[in-house]
Amino acid sequence: MFFSKKALKKSLPLVAALVLGSASVQAEPIDLVSLNLSGAGFAPHVLPGINGTNYIFPIESYFQQWSARGIKTFRFPIIWERLQPKLGGPLDPTYVALIDRTFGYAQKHNIKIILDLHNYARYRGQVIGTSSVPYARYQEIMTKIAQQWSKQPALYAYDIMNEPNGALAYWATAAQYGINGVRAVDKTRPIIVEGNGWSSATRWAEWNDPLLNLKDPSNNIIFSAHSYFDENAGGSYGDVNVNTLDVMYGVNRVKPFVEWLKKHGQRGYIGEFGVPDNNPRWNILMDNMLAYLKENCVPASYWAAGPGWGNYFMSVEPINGVERPQWPILKKYMDSSSCTEIGPKKATTSPAPAPTIIAPAPPVATGSVSSTINNFTNTDWLNGVYRKKAGFSVPGTAANKAAFQVGKSVKLADGQVRKITYVQAGTNLGVYLDGAAVNGATVGHPKTLTVLSK
Repeated sequence: MFFSKKALKKSLPLVAALVLGSASVQAEPIDLVSLNLSGAGFAPHVLPGINGTNYIFPIESYFQQWSARGIKTFRFPIIWERLQPKLGGPLDPTYVALIDRTFGYAQKHNIKIILDLHNYARYRGQVIGTSSVPYARYQEIMTKIAQQWSKQPALYAYDIMNEPNGALAYWATAAQYGINGVRAVDKTRPIIVEGNGWSSATRWAEWNDPLLNLKDPSNNIIFSAHSYFDENAGGSYGDVNVNTLDVMYGVNRVKPFVEWLKKHGQRGYIGEFGVPDNNPRWNILMDNMLAYLKENCVPASYWAAGPGWGNYFMSVEPINGVERPQWPILKKYMDSSSCTEIGPKKATTSPAPAPTIIAPAPPVATGSVSSTINNFTNTDWLNGVYRKKAGFSVPGTAANKAAFQVGKSVKLADGQVRKITYVQAGTNLGVYLDGAAVNGATVGHPKTLTVLSK
């Protein structure tokens, strides 16, 4: 959830005030990591489908287990055609009852729901705004959704459409109709608006300036982008070798979206992201991305959790009680005490979080050991280099702890050779040297610090 349990147990108007940043209310920390609880949207081509066969609504144990792990929010995908089998017609009572049950489980276990209409700006394959799916029909379904579930205490926000694509001429107009549909009923909750181009974070600014013209009488829009690290950002991961990617690749994927938000004074959220389980280096990229998002107070929902995933390479569901490799990184960023409102922050004087897992660079000479310098800057550090005296921060890996010992000589990126006078061990390793302070702009991240063999 974007807000703490304490904040969300309060009345809805107060929650709305927190969202809007009212100066009269003491804001609570936001929660930066949530999960996509997927299953109800499986096999959208099989209509209407059968629960437990073609799609799977989660049972109560999913809410219980994730709540126990500290998760406070699920983004929950549903399918328009199952909810409303005939365009303009009534809602399907079976599908509605399953969604009702989901809200009941969520409320019982103190989890909030982002209700996501997972339809790619289409109904039965036809783009919203064309003659087959008039804008008015889309507004109507959003009104029906708000009428049906706005009184649910577990509802946090409406994600009015997943990954619009192929709809450049239509989506900005359609989104306004979707907002109007919700606001006809619900005046307080956030409305999450995804962007054209499959909501790509990397290419957000190319397609989504028209969304800046959207009007919400409640002034409570949150823009949502998605980010995967494969070549086409689709999440298939069949066309990329992670060993060739820079450790800041994930940061660079989401940065265009965050910079767009800053430029236009908007709030944002990463509604989907995920990495494979087949190489630890993926977790390094995700770690650095989440550190960057935390620095900017931008929350994110991991894809995916929920029933039916089996051994799916991006699932974070434990297998036979064994946690997936992605989970420790996600858990690391559940502490959001530094953020009291959804970002991005325009500017900050708080220390930027340092990535704690960065693969050491290959040795530069036989017998020597090199490590990438951590990437963070604040009042005490510049690009991982201590400002007040000669010191560096490197990952606290076993190899680094063995190599960076007091009395050893190290070579800086500018060619200087100095001796280690003190080492501060921890998750990161503080390596302090003799002599005067050095310039982090010259020898800091992404450069390396090398322990010499002699």
